Amino acid sequence: MVLADWIAVGIVLGGLLIGVLVGFGSGLKFFTKGIFGFIIGIVVCALVGTVFLEVGFIGDLMRKFASLWTEKEGWFYDFLGKIHMEVVVYYIVLFILVQIIRIIIVGIIKGISKSKNIVIRTLDRTLGAIFFAVMFSLIALLVLKIIGWVGGTTAVELYDSLTGSLFRLDALFDRINPGWQG
Repeated sequence: MVLADWIAVGIVLGGLLIGVLVGFGSGLKFFTKGIFGFIIGIVVCALVGTVFLEVGFIGDLMRKFASLWTEKEGWFYDFLGKIHMEVVVYYIVLFILVQIIRIIIVGIIKGISKSKNIVIRTLDRTLGAIFFAVMFSLIALLVLKIIGWVGGTTAVELYDSLTGSLFRLDALFDRINPGWQG
């Protein structure tokens, strides 16, 4: 085992330990507030928003909304049509709804996880351990990706230190950074 293998084991064990100490409810609240919550909202809107964009009453509502300026003359109304203001408003409303739903769901999960019931507490700690181990691993993968983007001697030296890894971290680096100049 190379040093990178021990670091990977330390990252996973650290995530497990912190997850057991913090719990799932508190960890979920931490990882979904602030900038993380904003990013989650954008990703959910991008993934879910296009599904409902042209369907059913939402499509009808957007066409009626767009008709407010498509039938009028003037540069401002032309501008609203060119930028598809109805789609902009749709995504803003969807983002606000996603944020409200996220806050409610996280609040409910956090409230349940604070229960004094031994089964709930054990489940909270177990899910917390898994959640934090996954989050720490994802952050480590992001660091590897960023180093691959940076490239140069930093990426080459890191790749060389990963070579011979028991967990095949060198192959992992190659997969998350396809085409890097090593």
